Amino acid sequence: MTTTTINYAEVLNELSVPESSVKETEEIFQNTSELQKILENPLVDFHAKERVIDRILPVEMRNFVKTVCRHNKAELLTEIFDVYRELKWRQKGILKAVLKYVTPPREEQLEGIREFLCREFHMQKADIQLTEDKSLIGGFVLLADGQEYDWSLRGRFRRMEQRLTRR
Repeated sequence: MTTTTINYAEVLNELSVPESSVKETEEIFQNTSELQKILENPLVDFHAKERVIDRILPVEMRNFVKTVCRHNKAELLTEIFDVYRELKWRQKGILKAVLKYVTPPREEQLEGIREFLCREFHMQKADIQLTEDKSLIGGFVLLADGQEYDWSLRGRFRRMEQRLTRR
C-alpha cells in the first residue's frame, strides 16, 4: 500500500459518496476484469475511458474514477477500495484482524483476544477472521493493523535460532 493509495482512499472517504455506490463500483471492478484493463491501458484514449466510466459506473463514483484515470493510477483502484473500507471500519470503531491457528480457539479464548485487540488499538469492536495454518506447528499468529503477534511454535523456534546464531 502506497501513500498515493491512502491519499485517494481518504479523498474518496471525504467526498461523502454513499457507501453503497462505492461498494457497487468495487463489485463492478471485481466482476469485470476487462474494465480494469481498459482503464489501466495507456494506449486507450482518456475520452474513451470517460465514455466507458459514464456507461458502467454509478453516477456518484464517475468523477472520482475519472480523476484516478486522468492521473494514470487506475491500477490502484482495487487497493483504494480496500483502504477506503478499512477507513470506514475505523470510523465505526471496528478493527479487522486475522488469527492464524493450528487448533481452533475456544469461544472464551476468542473473546479474550477481542478484548486485547480493543484495548490495544482503542477500538469498540474487533472482527477476527480465522484461518487454519498447520505450518505454525502449534500456537497462533495474530495480525491486526499492520502488527503481528506471533505466539506460534514456529515463531518461537525461529527466535530461538536467531538468538543462538548471534552468539
